[in-house]
Amino acid sequence: MKDEPVDICDEQGEPTGEVMLKSEAHNKSLWHPVVHLWIYNSKNQALMQKRSSHKKVWPNKWDVAVAGHIAAGDNAKNTLVREVKEELGLEIDIKDTNFVERIKFEHSMPENWTNRIFIDLYSLKTELDGSKLTLEEEEVAEIQWIDIGELAKKIKGEVPEITPDVVFYFPTIMQQIYQHKNWGDL
Repeated sequence: MKDEPVDICDEQGEPTGEVMLKSEAHNKSLWHPVVHLWIYNSKNQALMQKRSSHKKVWPNKWDVAVAGHIAAGDNAKNTLVREVKEELGLEIDIKDTNFVERIKFEHSMPENWTNRIFIDLYSLKTELDGSKLTLEEEEVAEIQWIDIGELAKKIKGEVPEITPDVVFYFPTIMQQIYQHKNWGDL
């Protein structure tokens, strides 16, 4: 796992001009930007990744299809395209994605620090075959298409196997996806 430099943000998500390694930002509980991509299909499914056991933040938990820190000086769109290629071996055109919104999220971690992130949340509808993806083993243990209704039930039950940030913003991403697809009641 790369320990790249990240831009530090204030509580409103604006860059402060300070740059430090991701690990240092975590250890000091400082705000910094990340990007998430929800991949979904016409079969009522979302592509989820199980995070590697080597990850510092939420190892072995189910997470959004693609997630990554935005490197210092970079932007969400470039990071998103790069992270999709790195984590899944998939090339995407940013024009095929939908920006959902920026979400402020913080969560106390067991190691006595607080994960403080601004999540630039995107979605992508595609009919890809998950078995043809090339996973970055250092980051992703496995991927799985999960029925959205089943995922909603797990999240409503606050299942500890799902990352807390996904649980937090699940209603937001579902609202955006429903604007592009009529799935009826989950």
